[in-house]
Amino acid sequence: MSGIEVLGALPLIIAGIEAYNDGLDPVKSFMRWERELPALIRKLRNQHVHYAQTIRILLEPIADEFELAELLQEPNGQLWKGDKMARKLSERLGDSYNAYQGTIGDIERITKKIASKLDLDRAAELTRNELEAMLVANPKKGNDRFEFRRRVKFGMSKKSIKALLEELDDCNKELERFTDKSERIETIRRKIIKPSFANRLQRIQKYAFTLHETLSTCWSLSFSSDAADSQLWGWQAAEILVEDEEDDDLSLPRPPTLSKSRKTVSFGDKPPPPYSVDDPTTSGASPSSLEEIKDLCASIQKLHKSSPCIGFSFDTKSRLRGAYTVDTLTRKQVAPSELLTLEQLLDQPPTIKGRVVKLSKKERYSLALTLASSTLQLNATPWFKDQWCAKDVFFHQTESGPRLVDIDRPYVVPKIEVLATLTSRPKRSFQNKNTVLLALAVALLELYFGVSAENHRNLETQPAGAFNPWMLCAMAYEWADEEQENLSAAFSGAVNHCLRCFNDPSANLQDAEFLQAAVECIVLPLQEELHQFLGKAGP
Repeated sequence: MSGIEVLGALPLIIAGIEAYNDGLDPVKSFMRWERELPALIRKLRNQHVHYAQTIRILLEPIADEFELAELLQEPNGQLWKGDKMARKLSERLGDSYNAYQGTIGDIERITKKIASKLDLDRAAELTRNELEAMLVANPKKGNDRFEFRRRVKFGMSKKSIKALLEELDDCNKELERFTDKSERIETIRRKIIKPSFANRLQRIQKYAFTLHETLSTCWSLSFSSDAADSQLWGWQAAEILVEDEEDDDLSLPRPPTLSKSRKTVSFGDKPPPPYSVDDPTTSGASPSSLEEIKDLCASIQKLHKSSPCIGFSFDTKSRLRGAYTVDTLTRKQVAPSELLTLEQLLDQPPTIKGRVVKLSKKERYSLALTLASSTLQLNATPWFKDQWCAKDVFFHQTESGPRLVDIDRPYVVPKIEVLATLTSRPKRSFQNKNTVLLALAVALLELYFGVSAENHRNLETQPAGAFNPWMLCAMAYEWADEEQENLSAAFSGAVNHCLRCFNDPSANLQDAEFLQAAVECIVLPLQEELHQFLGKAGP
């Protein structure tokens, strides 16, 4: 970014002029500066503070705490190099960016003019930027002060430096106005846009709760029929369409696939009775026009042999309707007994049909986005546990196609032991509202580095009931800290946000603003990084 060397150069120039003033004898000082030099030094220092504070206000929303510290302390550091910071500032300032760049250029010009009258050493190998050359040749010492090898001289008239200080003050005020106006515009934009993701997520959670209860009711009615008692269990794919009262799309990037259990029902070998209803998503029919489901097993029985996937609709009054044929499966899945876990794919890639199934970097990036979206969509619902890990994420094997495992459709399976528990919400064994984010932080580290947490730290599997979130949190902090330089910006930011939220007792995913912040700090950066990895334009 043009002019950022000013942050480091102004303190050096101030120190040089102070050294010049200290070296003047009283008579010479009185005759040349009329004792005004200390006042001019003070004004120059104030302008530097003003400038530094404005830059900090600009940077805080677009840099994390570690980046911000480095940006302010190392004006010549690598974070300022390249186009990344310029792009972020351009997005932050919007229409003011070009005017802002012009003002920064004026500040740099003024600083260079003052510096040109100060006979400080310059690095001979750096001729491109005078301020940078001066900073390289005069680094701060161990006491955080500038020390000069020879007596400093300063050859600028009182009238000239006063004029430059007045111009510098005008530039700083312009810069402050740009920053203030951009901040106000951003505040207004956030007020308009901010509830968007949070409101959608909260509606998804409401539907998830109600859908679970509705399915549980329809499911339990199935077992009141004697006809179901003698039938064998089997696997049946199903899709549920939610009829939303709102027109906008409810989904976040890569919405998750839900599974209420690891098996559904199938009946005998008798051909099903004639039964066919068109898919409302393709026929244009209203989901509310479908027959209400009272007995889930009976509805599945009508279509289970004639349709690869059975569709149901969930209307705005929380009633399950259907069923209809959905022909959306492109790869035939094998029996549920052949499910693979994420832990297996990370640590012990299986060999299927003579090929080792190892997750590619693209697949791991994609899974990270899917799990992050799933966590925010389904946290605190019966579909999603607070305490989950790589062992709880399942994938189907496939019988056809180039991919032997269906990576696009992961399942986070609730452990439901008895049917009676279907209607009850899961209880938290550890009372922290954001344990689910701790689990997500660990999962993101596992996916980025391609190794499970247990294998990374050689952790022994904890016995049932021995979950220690603080030990897991400490491990995640240590892992993220050790690999800070290797983690990408999106993964690093997402992991750090999850860990901060876990340790913050005031944080609550049920709060709309906090939920929105989680989307902005976790899901959207992961989505942007995935698009960059795939070479696609951002959403």
